[in-house]
Amino acid sequence: MVKCWFCKTKKGKRYCAPIDNLLCPICCGENRLKRIDCVEECRYLEGLAYQKNRAEEKEFSELMTNIPHGEHDDIFRDMGVTLMAGEIETFVRDIYVNGNIRITDQSVYESYKRIYQMHVDNQIQGEDQLDELTQELLKLYKSNIRMWEFNMERSKIGQIFLRLMISIKKMSGGRMGEFGYLNYLKNNLGNADLGETYIVEDKFGNKTREPLHIKK
Repeated sequence: MVKCWFCKTKKGKRYCAPIDNLLCPICCGENRLKRIDCVEECRYLEGLAYQKNRAEEKEFSELMTNIPHGEHDDIFRDMGVTLMAGEIETFVRDIYVNGNIRITDQSVYESYKRIYQMHVDNQIQGEDQLDELTQELLKLYKSNIRMWEFNMERSKIGQIFLRLMISIKKMSGGRMGEFGYLNYLKNNLGNADLGETYIVEDKFGNKTREPLHIKK
């Protein structure tokens, strides 16, 4: 029996193209549009939910356009920003490598979005209703927020989450599949021997080097 990629207990009956794997109906329903970057033509996707998700995504796309992320004006040039982003991405990298929580690029993207909504937009969301990854990121946020605020203006903290979301949008999909960003974190964080390149790993485990100027 081929088991579901998410829960690893029930039988995988539904093929999911974005993660190139089989899911059980329950995990498909619970994770669609949240931890999976679903395609509109998926037979299991509810049209109304898709449109609602795309409306929210349009709002965030507009927010992200205002975040400096070019070669010469990237907010990552700020040391405080770089340190905070590094702590967050190292935390996510370790979760992915350890495999304690099943995550995809999309689930990380959604978690960054939820943290932004809760602590920048002040949207009220019950913590018990958050997925496991978002709960863990929330703990990291709460334990580090005072130090982050000491190192930079509070407004930049929200910008960092948006900037990290830009990174995911650039790295995920295509030949790298739903793990392009996560494999970038796994292969590159803490690696000081790459010169002007960084390592990209596709969904088949093939690794190549790319020019540093398209990083993030």
